Amino acid sequence: MSRPIIRTQNRNPACRRLLRHFYDVGAVAVVLGVLLCGAVAANGQNMLPLAGAAPTIDPGVNAVSPSCKIIYLGFVGALEPPDNKYSGVVQIRDVLRGAGFGDVCASSYSPYVWTMGRDWLLKYFPTHEGALTPAELLLCPKVILVGHSMGGWAMMSVARELRSRNIPVELTIQVDSVGITDQTVPRNVKNGALFHAHDVLMFMTTRHLKMEDPRMTKLVANVIVAGAGHESITRDPRIRELVISTIERLRTGFLVPAVTELPIPIEAGPAKAE
Repeated sequence: MSRPIIRTQNRNPACRRLLRHFYDVGAVAVVLGVLLCGAVAANGQNMLPLAGAAPTIDPGVNAVSPSCKIIYLGFVGALEPPDNKYSGVVQIRDVLRGAGFGDVCASSYSPYVWTMGRDWLLKYFPTHEGALTPAELLLCPKVILVGHSMGGWAMMSVARELRSRNIPVELTIQVDSVGITDQTVPRNVKNGALFHAHDVLMFMTTRHLKMEDPRMTKLVANVIVAGAGHESITRDPRIRELVISTIERLRTGFLVPAVTELPIPIEAGPAKAE
């Protein structure tokens, strides 16, 4: 879903950007209200609609794809199409679909259809119900999840679904994340990162993460991206660098990258203003 054109007689670019941000705030608030009402209607059993639904797996896909050793699944913001060429989430996807990444399967989705992203990912895993065995996991691809704005909520929804199947997630990256349940990183995530902007949406976006089990999950980055807005933050080069460096390290014996070896410190310097 693309943002409608906002017409104003004020030709000041800063003013127009501010109006667009206020539109984003309203739209996100409405979406979150709908989700919360759905949770109340379900008597508190599911905080996320369809979270317990069985994935609709293509019957022609039985188990593991031999060419897909690493999966990148990205979720764009609520007001963006899944192929938005200006989104860093999509730009990383396109890089991973190019030369040099033949062992990576990459896709991006809107948060409104996060279950479609979940189902796409699960096509590369055994289709039986219940948790995967350690022997099965040895043959399965590694998972990297990235989500921007409401896509951060969608990404965590997928991570929790994978937890129920005993599927580990090598890395999650939340980019100016907005959501009701996106602050707690599930225990099946090995490394979590958070990038957030200091802009008009800062009071709605996630700024701190909680680990469901700190023994299982390491916070590898909590970065305030100076000079970035809610949209431009997705193009911060450090996000792409973190994804690609994780892929390179996973290729080396498919070992979990040590936190001290990751290229981004907990407090990174400011990004260049656009």
